[in-house]
Amino acid sequence: MGRFQRRPRRRGCGCPNQIVYPTKYDTVHNCFETEVDHIHPSHTTVMNHHLIKNKHIYPHSTSVQNTYDSVNMYGGSFEVPNPGPGFVAGAMSPGGSGAVAGAMYPGGPGMGQMGGMGAGYGHCYSPCKKRR
Repeated sequence: MGRFQRRPRRRGCGCPNQIVYPTKYDTVHNCFETEVDHIHPSHTTVMNHHLIKNKHIYPHSTSVQNTYDSVNMYGGSFEVPNPGPGFVAGAMSPGGSGAVAGAMYPGGPGMGQMGGMGAGYGHCYSPCKKRR
């Protein structure tokens, strides 16, 4: 056939005759159960209230102390034989003479014999000597 030749047209070209309509949509519903945790936090504070009662105690003790004072009193003298001048009964001097340490003989400084056993202060009575 040539360049500008036509083919003869045939009726029934072998193509099916169809009419296509728009898509019809159907919906199928499926149901599922699902648990969802909804958290609502809360808090409880327990308040313990304490009352402290301060009890003040004052312990006390008592003590007793005794003090003593002593006083020496002259109760008189006993009669003792006189061993001689310059001696006091029962007294011993450091030198062993029997005279009281620190006592003065007649005519010396001081108060005379201790205890006032002579004729007067500063004077001594001696039977062997004459009185002045």
